[in-house]
Amino acid sequence: MVIIKVSSEKTGLHELLGSPPPGAKLSCVAPQLVSVILGEEQHPLEAHTQSSHTKDMAIEDFAKRFRGYVPLVSATTERPVARDGNTSAGTAYSNGRWSRAFIVMSISNMVLFLMTASMMINLGIRSQKKVLNPALRATSSYTPIYDMIDLEPSIRKINGTVMPAGKLSIARQFPNPAADAIWTQDIELIRPIPVTREQIIKMGKDPDTVAKLEDDVWGLGGDAYVAALDVFHNLHCLNVLRKAAYATYYNRTIVDATKEDSMPEIHLNHCVDILFQHISCSNNLNLVTRHWTEGLEYPFPDFSIQAHCINFEKLTEWHKEASVDLNKYLRVMKKPPGVKERPTEVWHPEEWFEHQN
Repeated sequence: MVIIKVSSEKTGLHELLGSPPPGAKLSCVAPQLVSVILGEEQHPLEAHTQSSHTKDMAIEDFAKRFRGYVPLVSATTERPVARDGNTSAGTAYSNGRWSRAFIVMSISNMVLFLMTASMMINLGIRSQKKVLNPALRATSSYTPIYDMIDLEPSIRKINGTVMPAGKLSIARQFPNPAADAIWTQDIELIRPIPVTREQIIKMGKDPDTVAKLEDDVWGLGGDAYVAALDVFHNLHCLNVLRKAAYATYYNRTIVDATKEDSMPEIHLNHCVDILFQHISCSNNLNLVTRHWTEGLEYPFPDFSIQAHCINFEKLTEWHKEASVDLNKYLRVMKKPPGVKERPTEVWHPEEWFEHQN
C-alpha cells in the first residue's frame, strides 16, 4: 500500500501524484474530495481551517483512489503515462481483466447459440416426420403395427339394428359357401408376419423362444421373427362360436358340457374366454340410449352407437401383403434341434393342431 503524506509545506496535488494525461477522467472519487484537493493547487494547506491530520487523511484516501482510475481513451486521445514512464502500467491489469471476461462471455454465448440452434433443428426434423396413429398409441399398449400402416381411425356408426335390413354384413349372414370363403381367407386366417428382436422385447416377450425366420430360407436378413395379429385370432374365435351355433350345417359334433377334457370343448371355452377378456378390457364406454318406440310399451335400446374405429378393410389388405408365404411357412417351419423352448400350455399339442385343422 502506498501512503502519500502531505507536509505543512506548500505542496501541489499533481506534484504528489503526477499529472494525469490531458482528457483523462477520474472515477470513484467523491466530488467534495476533488474540490478540496484541486483547491490545493491555488492555496497553501496552511490557509485551510481544517486540521493537518484531516487533510493528510483526505490526501491519502484520494491517492488510493487515484491510482485505480481507468482512463477513457478515444482514437484521438493519448495513452495514459504512468510516473515511471510505462504507457501501459495504469491500464494493463484492467484491460487484461476485461479481455478475459470478453472472451469467456463470447465463448459462452457461442455455445448457447449452437445448443439452441441444434434443438431447433431437431424439433424441426421431428415435426416434419409424421407419426402414424397418435390417437391409438395414446390408449394402447405397444405394437409395431402402428409404425407400419396408417389405420385411419375415425368415428363410425355401428349398425346395431335387431332386425336385418338391406345388405347384410358377413357376420350376420346365414351359413353359405360364399360367406364361408370370406371367413376362411380374409377374416379368421392368421397369417405370420415378420418382426424384429427389439420389437419382441418391447412387447414384453422373450425373443429367444420366438421362432426365427432364417435368412437363408426367407431372405429377410438376420433379424426376422414370427408374429401374428391378435385381432385375427379374435375373429377366428368368433368364427368358432358361429360354427358351433350352426353345428349341423358344418357337420360338427355338438359340444358336450360334461366333457371337460375334450379338445372341442376346450377350444370353444378358450375362445369364449378370449373374447370375454378382450371385450371387458376394451375402452368401449359408449352409452346405448333407450327410446319410445312404435308398438312397444317400454323404452327400446338403440344399439347403433357412434364408435371410434380403424379402417379394418385397409388392415385386412395390408395383412395379406405384409405376411410371409403361408404355404411355404407350413412346409418349412419345423423346429430345429437345440432351440430354447418354453413350457407347453396344452396337454396334447399335436391333438390341438389337428383340431385346428
